[in-house]
Amino acid sequence: MGPPGRAAFMTAAQAPSSPDPHRAAFHASSRPLALLGPDGRFSDANSAFCTLARRDVAALVGTVPDWIAPWRDGAAVLSGPDGNRVEVSLALAPLPDGGILIDLDPWPEARQRAAERAHREMRAIIENTYEFIGLLSPEGHILDANRTAMSFIKSHDFDSLRGHLFADTPWWTHSSEERALLVDAVRRARQGEFVRFETTHRGGDGHLAYIDFSLKPVTDDDGAVIYLVPEGRDITQRKQAESDLLAAKLEAESANRAKSNFLATVSHELRTPLNAVIGFSEALLSDALGPLEPERTRDYLRLIHAAGQHLGALIEDILDVSRVELGHLDLAEDVVAPDEMVASVRRLLESHATDGSIRLKIDLPSSLPRLRADSRRLRQVLLNLVTNAIKFTPAGGTVTIRFNAGPDGVAFHVEDTGIGIPLEHHGKVWQPFFQSDALHARPHDGAGLGLAIVKCFVEALGGQVSLDSAPGQGTCVSVLLPPERVIAAE
Repeated sequence: MGPPGRAAFMTAAQAPSSPDPHRAAFHASSRPLALLGPDGRFSDANSAFCTLARRDVAALVGTVPDWIAPWRDGAAVLSGPDGNRVEVSLALAPLPDGGILIDLDPWPEARQRAAERAHREMRAIIENTYEFIGLLSPEGHILDANRTAMSFIKSHDFDSLRGHLFADTPWWTHSSEERALLVDAVRRARQGEFVRFETTHRGGDGHLAYIDFSLKPVTDDDGAVIYLVPEGRDITQRKQAESDLLAAKLEAESANRAKSNFLATVSHELRTPLNAVIGFSEALLSDALGPLEPERTRDYLRLIHAAGQHLGALIEDILDVSRVELGHLDLAEDVVAPDEMVASVRRLLESHATDGSIRLKIDLPSSLPRLRADSRRLRQVLLNLVTNAIKFTPAGGTVTIRFNAGPDGVAFHVEDTGIGIPLEHHGKVWQPFFQSDALHARPHDGAGLGLAIVKCFVEALGGQVSLDSAPGQGTCVSVLLPPERVIAAE
């Protein structure tokens, strides 16, 4: 039967105009309650009753409860409008006006099925989210983990982890620092604090993932922490995007600095020969020094010619870089004899090496195959490498040109005993306008285009270029041309 005091409820027809606390409690109750008038028809029902009966109150009022059977205290069955049947415990309490208070209670089996259904629905959500979700005791022992978390460590055996300290599980054992963060987070969460930080997890396949991790305390009605809920979101892609963005920003800044250095350097490189051209031509034209003897005039003209050649070479270097960047570099197909190319470069640079007290050494095998390549571009590659080696080799040093042929093609190497290049600059020396001594007072002339042109030309010929260098140990630049560039001996 219904609980004491139910007879105090009044039907809707008897309700006074002033607020009725009993009726307010009736509608607020979590128990399914309804009122029948003396005529046996519904006069009111609370929301819990409507939910269980699968009918709204407007559809109930004025109807008879013929869908509840049998009509007596005890077990009964509700027939829903959709054909579903629900087993309930039915209690009927008579009211003073002849009406009846109906009190329903789902049977334990029904409640169990509803609970199981709710559990399945919740489990479906938890297991199929992309986040790592688990459940810990307040002391940090693992009680549950969803499928996403277990898949990350390539395991389906949660029972082997149940009850272990979360900090001792595969998600955390890869790093003592990250494990210490978790231990501190558990301590703080156990005291009721929501904790969130970025960390890393090592996956079952060995990859390292960046995780946005949080630990949320769950409390009972008295405010005591009874569970901790760990959640992890894989943010590896976001971190990679941030890293790529930062790298692009740094690269853009580096490029801007390189171009600024280039403009300053080119300004100097252009101004020096231009000053010579202007100065010597003015001397010839102004007669400021009086009539010049023919030999002195020829000296001035030679200096003007040399300055003009230097300007032309510098402008050609700049144009070559522009052609490569625009994809407009055209290569000729000539027959190149390596020994003749080396002899030509030696004739051009030997006096320059001698002026700097540098020995220029040639090391060639007795016979070398001829090559099919752009002779002018390949000669410029060797010329740039040897010029660069002489430039950065102090007096008393040696620059060596070596050639060798093998199954991988023909290789030539330019070695020096110069100042060397720091490891952090090995990748940068091939960039246009870069100069490893740009941060210091520059004792060496040049626009920083020589090695960039070397790399562009060698790769355009299908070859490879590499660098071996260390400060104080000299430098060796190697160029390898592929076998298809080698002309077989007849």
